[in-house]
Amino acid sequence: MKEILILLFLINISVFSKVLDVGVILENNSNCSNNALEVLQAELDKNFIGTEYSPKITEKFYLTNHNIQEGINKLNSNKKIDAIFVLTCAPLENIKNINESKFYSIPFGFGEKQHIDQPNVNYIYSKLNLKNYIEIFKEIDGVNEINVLISNMNSDKLRYLEQTTKIDNLKVNVLNSSEQNLIDSNNKKIPSFLIDFNENIKPLSYSGLNLEKEMTKRLRAASLNYMFFKTGKGMGKIIEVDEPRKDIYLNSEIAATIGVYPNLIFLQEMSQVNLKKTENPKLTLKGAVQRALSSNVDLLQIKQDVFTSFYNVKVTNSQRLPQLSANMDYNALDDRSPSFDQGAATNSVNSFLKLSQVIFSDQINASVYIEKLALDSSRKQYEQEKLNVIYYVASTYVNILQLKAQLEIQLSNYKLLKETLDVAKINYRVGSGGLQDVYRLESDVASSLADIANVKGGLRSQELYLNNLLNYPEANTYTYQTLEDIAPLFLLSDNLGKNFSFESEKTKKIEKFLIEGALSNSNTLQQIDNNIKGTERQYLASKRERYLPTVQAFGNYNKDNLITPWGQNSNQKFQDEYWEAGISVSLPLISGGEIYYNNKKLESELKSLEYNKLSVKNELAQQVLQTYTKLLTNFVQSYTTRISADVAKKNLTIVKNLYVEGNITITDFLSAQTSTLTQELKYVIDNFNLINSTLQLENLYGKSSLTMDESERKNILNTLQREIEN
Repeated sequence: MKEILILLFLINISVFSKVLDVGVILENNSNCSNNALEVLQAELDKNFIGTEYSPKITEKFYLTNHNIQEGINKLNSNKKIDAIFVLTCAPLENIKNINESKFYSIPFGFGEKQHIDQPNVNYIYSKLNLKNYIEIFKEIDGVNEINVLISNMNSDKLRYLEQTTKIDNLKVNVLNSSEQNLIDSNNKKIPSFLIDFNENIKPLSYSGLNLEKEMTKRLRAASLNYMFFKTGKGMGKIIEVDEPRKDIYLNSEIAATIGVYPNLIFLQEMSQVNLKKTENPKLTLKGAVQRALSSNVDLLQIKQDVFTSFYNVKVTNSQRLPQLSANMDYNALDDRSPSFDQGAATNSVNSFLKLSQVIFSDQINASVYIEKLALDSSRKQYEQEKLNVIYYVASTYVNILQLKAQLEIQLSNYKLLKETLDVAKINYRVGSGGLQDVYRLESDVASSLADIANVKGGLRSQELYLNNLLNYPEANTYTYQTLEDIAPLFLLSDNLGKNFSFESEKTKKIEKFLIEGALSNSNTLQQIDNNIKGTERQYLASKRERYLPTVQAFGNYNKDNLITPWGQNSNQKFQDEYWEAGISVSLPLISGGEIYYNNKKLESELKSLEYNKLSVKNELAQQVLQTYTKLLTNFVQSYTTRISADVAKKNLTIVKNLYVEGNITITDFLSAQTSTLTQELKYVIDNFNLINSTLQLENLYGKSSLTMDESERKNILNTLQREIEN
């Protein structure tokens, strides 16, 4: 009942509260300005709860040439405007035409305390110890000068800050923050350090302070003082807030542009490294597989082996076709030779055409049959290599996604440790924490940075391997799909996981389905079967060799040309042109035991192949069962580690808040942080292991989800369902 009354009271206040029109002066119309407006409105809503007022931002003025006075005059002319917030990065001095009935807030000040006469002007600022932020620059090789660019300061204060900031071996130039000054700094190859609330010029700076939280803090203070002003509780005219947190970013693109690359010591001080944003080409998993199937060099080589086997069949089969050859013999005999007979030919030419045709040869028939089996084996080897390439590409793609997920976790962990290190340093300065906390966290920050580098190295290595598989340039990098995008592509993981149960009848039926499919689809077994068939055919041909002769028909056309000492063809006794034809029959009777021992050798080869086939079947069945068991284990681990990771993250949030409040020690925090990191990484690894075990199982099964059409997918699922239900 009490809660209802409070709610009704608040509703009553909100319904009958007086709306206050608020005007805001902004640098420009951008996402940065819109974000500042949202934060300001949210803080106004919070701080005016329970009052009779409801402030609303109703008018905005965007600066041109930093003309703040023009904005003041414009908003002053609107009598409805009750308060003006100056949210700019321009110098804020010498503002005139202050209306006594309005509230003015200038929350983005830096430097020394200013003198303000008007009682209705609220000025919020913080002092700057530049040395605390930029001393680390002297650790970068080759850097002896730095430009610090600060908003909301006049030239005198900028000059004073420059004169009072002394760092050994580092010249410090303090300038007003502007786009042109940043461009000039980059052109001169001088690193810049930006302290400015304007996010639009942030990408032009080498480094600087992240001021998002600082902006929220100051807008909260400005809104609170506006509430005090309206409710008559008084307000702070000049408010000094804490120095901005040492929350430093680095723009890697600017670092590359000016040729100043940060070392590890410098990077340890970074809370955020802004990598160059480039639109990498999108590479889908299916697109990667299709590219590999058409361009992978190893696969193309094996494809050529298939063509070689195809032509081997043609070559062997051509022995059955008619063979025609042209022949010529030339003979010269010296008449001084002892073997020369008076009247014999001293020169002779014998030429003939020979035509032969194999009528029957079991050996040729066997060779053709064996070459056809070899061609089929080459095709099976090509199909197996396609499956292997699909597995290599898909598993590498999944590994890249896993490493990217790990990188996100490591980066988040690094950010958390950096934030906690800042808290530990503050606690040490105010005496509520020990120096040992700072040292431990600095050590963990360095280790976290090393972990990030390790993951990035692994990621690059996997991309290099993927480019090699796809026959792409090594330097290529891509935008990838997410795990959620690719998980539905795989046929077996979800369907088998849903039917998870160790040692149940359902599991045994699934195992039977997987083993039978793997054995029937196995390209290796089919190659062994072809070797067995080929050896059996050789054995049969060898046994027939004594009983089945080789029969060959032949025909010769001859032409002789004789030259004797008395002239050409002078002693001719018969025609110099004539035909001859016949049939040749060859049947070996005794060949020194060669046929007998060859048969024994082939019998031994057959037994060896049979044993090899049995061994491969047993090993394949074992691998299928092991991989299926691993898949089920990964399915369970993925489910349980997700719960553990979620719980650990919630616990870490609680523990971090307790440490910030000083209620627990750094040991408790680091223990929770380590546990969370471990659980999150384990969940990522288990989740991707589930996909990898699915890929392995599909490779063993002999079918890939990534190349199946919809009808084939349905057929396998229906077969699996029938197997389970029987």
